[in-house]
Amino acid sequence: MSTIRDVARRAGVAISTVSAVINHSAPTSADVVARVERAVAEIGYSPQRAAQTLRSGRSRLIGVIVPDITNPHFSALARIVEKECLQAGYMTFVYNTDEDTNHEMRILRMMRRERVAGLILISTRSDARHGRRLMQEIHVPTVLMGSAVSGAPYDLVALDDLQAGAMAAGRLLELGHRRIVVIGGRRGVSSHGLRVRGCRMAFRAHGLKLTESQIRCANFTSGEAYEQTILCMSTRTPPTALISLSNFMTIGVMRAIDAMKRRCPEDVSLIGVDDLDWADVMSLRPTLIAQPIEEMTRAAIATLLDEVECGSLPSNRQLLFAPRLVERASCARWQDK
Repeated sequence: MSTIRDVARRAGVAISTVSAVINHSAPTSADVVARVERAVAEIGYSPQRAAQTLRSGRSRLIGVIVPDITNPHFSALARIVEKECLQAGYMTFVYNTDEDTNHEMRILRMMRRERVAGLILISTRSDARHGRRLMQEIHVPTVLMGSAVSGAPYDLVALDDLQAGAMAAGRLLELGHRRIVVIGGRRGVSSHGLRVRGCRMAFRAHGLKLTESQIRCANFTSGEAYEQTILCMSTRTPPTALISLSNFMTIGVMRAIDAMKRRCPEDVSLIGVDDLDWADVMSLRPTLIAQPIEEMTRAAIATLLDEVECGSLPSNRQLLFAPRLVERASCARWQDK
């Protein structure tokens, strides 16, 4: 393996000169820079990033912390982050929290030890107590995605969740549905709360009220969404329509409908928040509220790199993106039978 000593010998300069050129730590002539760069290319030398990190106090690493990388939404996000960061000269680490707050804190502490330059974080909770914990652990530029965290100063890039919930419920209400159950995420997470609030807004706009009994929390998981759907569809007066507030929960709802031999949309209509890449090739093509994940992720990275490179301070700004209704085949007008 080539070393900095080999580069110095090939370029005919001192080791300290090679270091100055690589780390931009001292002025050097254009001729010397060219000789060192040519020597680096010829012998294939790769500077040790760890040593550079110790000197500068900052690495070229961006941490990406998501709830579940197996979720297509988050894997798409991680892929876009990696591409954008590589183009800007940064590498990425992607970690799962598995929706575990304590694990999230462990990851953040590890990120500090790795001296990451910045973080993209989809946090497990949104309350002020959690915000204080985040501020104790995070000491680098950070951008939140998906859910806000109360009291934390970080910029947020997210879907307009209020509008998304209102759009989902409004569509079903327009189709004549009144017995609607919302399969929600987890209380204490802002995206869940805002989407439920949006549903309530749509009900009020139709002179109706969405009651607590119509909201079933499934913790953003497919398995719990399956169970909650089985329970509510097994009642004496089952819902005529279901709203799922995330893509994994939509999959669980669809599995439950199939397991109960119910027809969709003939027996029950379904609309979900978050699009699915393969929705158009499913036997049941679900109507979904899509979010522009690529635009949102690029905006988050641009905001983060501006803070990292320029020292810009977070402004607690919220950059919200409009949802889009994608009509497919899982919703129909309700007619009493």
